[in-house]
Amino acid sequence: MKVLKAITVLVIIAAILVVGVYVFLTAKNFSGINENGRSANNNKPKVSTVPLDFTKTINILILGSDQRSWDASGRSDVIILVNINPKTKKINLMSIPRDSRVEIPGHGFNKVNAAYNSLFYSDGGIKLSIKTIENLLGLPDGSIPYFVVFNFNGFKKVIDALGGVTIDVTEPMHYHSKLGDVNIDLSPGLQHLDGEKALEYARFRYDRYGDFTRTPDGKIHGRVARQEKLIEALINQTKNLRTIWKLPQISKAISEAIYTNITPAQFTKLALLLKNDTSKDLNIIPFPGEDKYIDGISYVVPDYDKLKEIGKKYFWPKSVE
Repeated sequence: MKVLKAITVLVIIAAILVVGVYVFLTAKNFSGINENGRSANNNKPKVSTVPLDFTKTINILILGSDQRSWDASGRSDVIILVNINPKTKKINLMSIPRDSRVEIPGHGFNKVNAAYNSLFYSDGGIKLSIKTIENLLGLPDGSIPYFVVFNFNGFKKVIDALGGVTIDVTEPMHYHSKLGDVNIDLSPGLQHLDGEKALEYARFRYDRYGDFTRTPDGKIHGRVARQEKLIEALINQTKNLRTIWKLPQISKAISEAIYTNITPAQFTKLALLLKNDTSKDLNIIPFPGEDKYIDGISYVVPDYDKLKEIGKKYFWPKSVE
């Protein structure tokens, strides 16, 4: 399977818990998530947990991987950095195109999604991905202490557990790969998508905009823009009372769908903190870059100086006391 898309932590947090009465049920169903460095699923790599400090801003890196299993190698085809301010309860989010040409520490320049691939780099994986993003934004080491990784099946499971998502599809989306592993068929119009169809929407890039295109008016189009639109729709949807009653099954789906160093107790605390958030509390930061060919290879070439400014303004570790 080629490109696999993922939900962001915003959806996870909003879907896990909207009202306090579900804390116990959510934590119980979340037992599948690795706790205290141990993995509940044998093929999930062990992780070290990090204390959750609400006196500082919180950065979480979200990766959508094409891994078939958690102990296999894979690429990170969705890369989203999330910043949460525990005091204001505001959220900053920036999607980083997978084809962004960046410096991968110790390896020189390459596409950013290569940092997660252990077949490409011997030290490839979550740690190298975090170092790469910190370096790209000019952040101090350790500025991104938390991560969440989704795979293909996990995305579909969580969307289905949520009862689907309503999206206005603005153009015909049709694509069938020669190998038959990618089949996308969506018609324009407002419609309710199940997990399979939502994945088709999120992964479609077979139009004139591809993954990422910035038009002369400064607007971003393509798959990255659709991911952000999907995030907003899901966040707003999780405020619906009908979704609240589904929280136990949603949390169970999430526990099976993700690999993370955030514990069930920490997820619950974050969920309670952000339980009243809507898309109005979300600040989506446009990625500064242009699509270009270098030596015959297609890249998104970032504005490196602008990214350092974004890092300092939106993602720099700060005290909020």
